Amino acid sequence: MTDAEVLVVQQIAVTPAQRLIVALAAGHAARATAIRRLTLDDLDLPNRRITIAGHVQRLGELLHQTLLTWLAQRRVTWPKTPNRHVLINAKTALGTGPVSAEYLKRHLLHQGVYLERIRGDRVLHEALTVGADPLRLALVFNMSHTAASRYAVIAQSLLDDQIEQAAGRE
Repeated sequence: MTDAEVLVVQQIAVTPAQRLIVALAAGHAARATAIRRLTLDDLDLPNRRITIAGHVQRLGELLHQTLLTWLAQRRVTWPKTPNRHVLINAKTALGTGPVSAEYLKRHLLHQGVYLERIRGDRVLHEALTVGADPLRLALVFNMSHTAASRYAVIAQSLLDDQIEQAAGRE
């Protein structure tokens, strides 16, 4: 993502729910469906673990604080909700289902924030950091070997370009 795109996301994602959605996509490359389906049972806050789409991951400081902020607001706003999903709204707080795909669109997509773009940027960043290792990408992000290989190829191409540019300056 460009610096301008990151700035737009920062300006748009201002509520605790929006910040949580962005943090899940940016920090853990979570897909929209996985974000919607995340339940309180998927959180292990004392041990700083989160299970996203069946994949247990370490909970970083940013996401930990973002989760705590959202959960505090959730508890105050809907103290007696039977809903075990992390993200809820006025409609879903009365039941047990997840928020709709439209909920995510209304809060972010319609304002210019694309979760798949944020997610893809996170995976590519990891690929650039670890040297374009598709096995690591598949394990870290619980993705297919095909998708991990595609990210690794893109990362390797970018890394090769950097090497060529550096060699040209010498």
